[in-house]
Amino acid sequence: MRQLHAAELRDSWSAWLGVCVGFIVTNFSLALSALALLAGARMVGSGVLAKEDSTAFVFNPALNLVFCAVIGGLVIGSSTSLVVDSRRGSLARLALTGATPGQVVSMVMSQLVVVSLASSLIGAALAYLALQPTLNYLAYERSEETTVLAPTAVYALWPVLLASLFAVGLALLGGFKQARRASRIPPVEALRQASGGGEERMTVWRWLRVGFCLLLIVAAYGAVPAITEVRTKETISNLIIVSLCLLILAAALLASLAPLVVGPLTRVWTRVVPSADPSWGLTRSTTVAKGARLTKSVVPVMLAIGLLFGMLALVDTFQSSAVANGFDEKLSHAGPATLAISLGLPLLIALAGGVGSLVMMSKQRDAELALSGILGTTPGQRLAMPVLEGIIISVTGAIMSLVMVAIAVGFLAVGFPAARFAFAFSPSYLTLAITFFLALAITVAATLLPTLASLRRPEPRVIARLVAE
Repeated sequence: MRQLHAAELRDSWSAWLGVCVGFIVTNFSLALSALALLAGARMVGSGVLAKEDSTAFVFNPALNLVFCAVIGGLVIGSSTSLVVDSRRGSLARLALTGATPGQVVSMVMSQLVVVSLASSLIGAALAYLALQPTLNYLAYERSEETTVLAPTAVYALWPVLLASLFAVGLALLGGFKQARRASRIPPVEALRQASGGGEERMTVWRWLRVGFCLLLIVAAYGAVPAITEVRTKETISNLIIVSLCLLILAAALLASLAPLVVGPLTRVWTRVVPSADPSWGLTRSTTVAKGARLTKSVVPVMLAIGLLFGMLALVDTFQSSAVANGFDEKLSHAGPATLAISLGLPLLIALAGGVGSLVMMSKQRDAELALSGILGTTPGQRLAMPVLEGIIISVTGAIMSLVMVAIAVGFLAVGFPAARFAFAFSPSYLTLAITFFLALAITVAATLLPTLASLRRPEPRVIARLVAE
């Protein structure tokens, strides 16, 4: 049995390699936040830093830890599910040769343990290397207001172990659910689904997440009178912090609702595109038909674009509101450097997860392009199809990300007037457009570049390779 587990791991390494980047970045972000929090807490405990001046080294890392846990959980869950789905053909063949459902589940879980532990080791090593530069940057960000000494890095083991256990636990939990579901599907049906078809469904757990996120969002809006009852210098800071939390909550809400939203939204907006190009029609129909794959590909892209848009929109809102209220100077700690501290690591997780998921599905994309070549598409059309798929994923993710931004900025639109501050929303549309095209370029590259090698090989060989795997 051990030899079979080793053989399956060797056979699936390319699929796991695609999502390892997301695993590593998630472990790195969680470990770095935990280590920075420990260094800041020890500095406060020693009396070197007063509690009222500890926001940058205690509150911000703690907030980052929560944000990274939420975004990392969404990315790891989606990535793990994609890998298990891509291995359904192999799992079905194991079942046909006599493997029990329990053995199929143990096969997947053993692979997840190896990949998760290897990723956690790499992520932890990177976190140790980045710890002191990160603490120096936190001190630099506060240097405009007062002179702050950077804490001394504490290279403790237990915060990293806790962060790694959390990330590994997320992967194992998501993998167990997917593996158990895959083991219960009849082998013939699993072979049919191995091509990436089918639809992602809303589960009880997803509905519970939706209800929880909605409850928190409504509670945040309902708390505006309490937050703004006493107008102090901290009022705007509190509104800003809550708006950041709402951006993350909105991301979790939309990710939970993705099976209901992604497919219909993609069908609607792609149908109105006035294009008679056969490549567009074929890409549109293929992408929409692969409902589960589309949903899990859009979620991390939505997270990345939404966090980018949200960060830029909130910065512009803070600064334009400051001008509208007659402040000569910009709002303290409301610039890109400050928001990058809160959203930089979650954004990095989302970007890594999005790229990793798209790269991981490249073999299925290779087979689809090869099949279209056998049916008569030209080399130019096959080259255009992954580009168009990347565009479809990016646009759908961008549309959903606007909801994230609307929920976060909408809170400020309610909160600022309640605190007797003028609210002004004047985002830089040029900056937002540049940001979108940057995200689009990354997504298109992740869908196109891995397919280039297969386009040079004979189509039957490409299809045979996927079937053999």
